Amino acid sequence: MESSVTLWNFDGTYRRQSFYLRSNYTSIDLEYMRNISLFCEKAVLWELADRIRNHPSSNIHYLGSGNYHYISYILQSQINEPYTLVLFDHHTDTLPAPSESLISCGSWVLESIHNLPMLKKVFIIGVSEDAYLHIPKDVQNKVAVYTEHSLQSNLPTIIKSILTNLPTKSIYISMDKDVLLQEEALTAWDHGTLRLKQMMGMVKALYRTKSIIGVDICGEYPVNPSTEYHKRTKEALEKNDRANGFILQSIQHWNAKRHKPSRLLHA
Repeated sequence: MESSVTLWNFDGTYRRQSFYLRSNYTSIDLEYMRNISLFCEKAVLWELADRIRNHPSSNIHYLGSGNYHYISYILQSQINEPYTLVLFDHHTDTLPAPSESLISCGSWVLESIHNLPMLKKVFIIGVSEDAYLHIPKDVQNKVAVYTEHSLQSNLPTIIKSILTNLPTKSIYISMDKDVLLQEEALTAWDHGTLRLKQMMGMVKALYRTKSIIGVDICGEYPVNPSTEYHKRTKEALEKNDRANGFILQSIQHWNAKRHKPSRLLHA
């Protein structure tokens, strides 16, 4: 069975890419929604979750720009068994939101730790060296951090450490392409130094040894009618289309090899 794919269309960027066209995919049109980039009212977040609940279930979600990474919180809120979040990101996303009524692309991991009882631990891979400064003390025991420098110094040892210390069999994987070198993907955020094949090598190790509940991918370059023909925008779309295609093909291959896809989550 081929893994199903859900595209969260916030700004039309996926209409300008082709990586998913040969897959079984569903596109959720959300361009009409306003005031949800970077920050989202929690009331609106759950309205959004209700609106798209009727869409087909999926096990791979492309979330658009990193500005909407908080959608991962919606997807993980459906998980009903103990699990670990493995997050590939150049940022920890554990900063408190400016208001209790908001969730943001920078606070969703903290919200997940506080509010999702089945989430037992978070492993954040590829963050900057000062990542620890952005993790509140009250959740530091729930977070394991592997910085970009540590990954470049001894990747095989790091992979072994991650696999050994994961506390649950079930794993949810979230990827922000800002963790990658800019030559392999391009976002609107500062980038890490991980190579795409290095990241996917770690994902492959997880697929080999763990039960993958679901996967989401973000890190698109923001696109609008006034910028879509700019040189940098075109460059970003081409790079990200290639990276998204490599990620999708790899995951679909590993799912097929295991004879069952990762668990289905409602869009």
